[in-house]
Amino acid sequence: MSDSLVRPFASLDWSDPGTPRAAGGDVYFSAQDGLAETRAVFLGGCRLQERFAAGGTIIIGELGFGTGLNFLAAWQLFDEVAPAGARLHFVSLEGFPLSAADARRALSAFGELQGKAGELADQWPSPLKGPHMRVFAGGRVVLSVFHDTVEAALAQMDFAADAWFLDGFAPSLNGEMWSPEVFAHIARLSKSGTRLGTFTVAGAVRRGLQAVGFQIEKVPGFGRKRERLEGVFAGEAHVSPQALPGRVAIIGGGIAAASLARALTARGVTPVVIAQGGWGTGASGGPAALFTPRLEAADRPHVRATLSAFDYARALYEGMDGFHASGVFRAPSGNDGAGRLARIATMMEGAGVAVQGDGLALERTGWVEPLRLLTALAGNVPVLDAYAAQAAPLPGGGWQVLDAQRCVLTEAETLILAPGADALPDGLEVHLPVEALPGQIARFAYDGPAIPQPMAWGHYLAPLEDGSVLAGATHERGQSLPPEQAAEDIRAAVSAFDPGVGAGLGEVLEHWGAVRCVLPDRLPAAGQAVRADASAVDRLYVLTGFGARGFAHAPLLAEHVASLICGEPSPLERSGAASLDPARFALRALRRQGKSPLQES
Repeated sequence: MSDSLVRPFASLDWSDPGTPRAAGGDVYFSAQDGLAETRAVFLGGCRLQERFAAGGTIIIGELGFGTGLNFLAAWQLFDEVAPAGARLHFVSLEGFPLSAADARRALSAFGELQGKAGELADQWPSPLKGPHMRVFAGGRVVLSVFHDTVEAALAQMDFAADAWFLDGFAPSLNGEMWSPEVFAHIARLSKSGTRLGTFTVAGAVRRGLQAVGFQIEKVPGFGRKRERLEGVFAGEAHVSPQALPGRVAIIGGGIAAASLARALTARGVTPVVIAQGGWGTGASGGPAALFTPRLEAADRPHVRATLSAFDYARALYEGMDGFHASGVFRAPSGNDGAGRLARIATMMEGAGVAVQGDGLALERTGWVEPLRLLTALAGNVPVLDAYAAQAAPLPGGGWQVLDAQRCVLTEAETLILAPGADALPDGLEVHLPVEALPGQIARFAYDGPAIPQPMAWGHYLAPLEDGSVLAGATHERGQSLPPEQAAEDIRAAVSAFDPGVGAGLGEVLEHWGAVRCVLPDRLPAAGQAVRADASAVDRLYVLTGFGARGFAHAPLLAEHVASLICGEPSPLERSGAASLDPARFALRALRRQGKSPLQES
């Protein structure tokens, strides 16, 4: 992988104002009528009016996201003919993403799409490498755009498409988009009856698609093009669709559980949430928290996954009650010197991270009021205020959750564990080496120099709307410090960072502490639970281990877990999902012992 964490923006030629063209390349859509071309070649070519009208979950794969015109046209038709309860997943890829400004300019040519085009432009993905999920129409329409080269992006996808839009630049200008390797991936991601449409009739394209199992025919083209291709996949499906689950129970009352409740509700599944004390318990219950990305100077699967998660959460929280888009200044610290921070800024150029002095300006960051944000995320999903002390498999499949008196709280087909480190139920043969890391913060009266925005340097401080300052956090292993000592340790850390601000800290107005749930590699766990031999536990899933970054990572990873449960496309790359899979710890332990998964001890 290259050193950069972003893909380069497309360089557009606007010499014809209404028709953007890649610099030295092809047009993004027909100068004659781009929307009519999309409707003829892709919507008509893939028989989408009939498919949308049939309802259910529809998955469209696309090569070449470009301006997003094809997505908007598909969304418009879906709105017009799909019945209530239908869902559209549109999965695309783009090697040279447009800037949001160029996308707005290009889409301004299509007046009837302006409402949807505005929504898309408002959530336009950053140029970060990897997938970018965006949700529209209350969760009814989901867009995932992978920013990478075509073969690399396709290799990271895993779904069964109903239709394919092959809309890369012409084969003569962009041969990578039409290679045998690309066609093999398209076949892997298709099922019997999957349809495709494309504007080209190049012989190599026709023969390549036929070689991987598509029945191809030439049909009349659009505009000046005499012909185009349509196809139907006749081969065997390699990915089987999965039916919606029945009753789902979630154990936990923090950001992971609230994110799961939102993700499942959007899919037509109303979960049962069990949390002693209701929403805002555990590490998600503080008076305020910073919202910042995990930054690493490397292009690795877990880095792409966590940055995608942050990017998604930022788009989701925009305008939501409890989120404050203040930005955050990241100062150098013992672990992150000025040189390393500058390298990160270079690697993330164009993605809202820039050098500021000897630190970083994190433009898309801010702070949250946890309880307000959790309530906004979870909506009307009710919470059963009880302690889930034990969970046991039912003889016929599914799970039973009991309290400390062994009274049944609920029974469910699927159970998701999303609690803190000190709240995992007994009775489960799950290999998950969680650790409890106590942390404490304090809110101080403040009378000192103005603090323009939150700042982080290993510790952090944030000016709040009432004039007080929130500062933290302690990182003591084992038992929590006494509140008075924790507050003084925090005061000392702030004073060492900025003596003027430290001198302005007055009396402690509020003290808060909780136990963070962390895992040995300090990455979250999102996926199906496993035993010590790495075998999967049926209908049991895990979403935990967020440490101090639950608000940055939980919403997207909840979408990943919900996608696994419901058989939908994951918003993560395959390698990113593997890097966060709960099975990674069991697999590592087996490798250390010289064993293979499922090998008897």
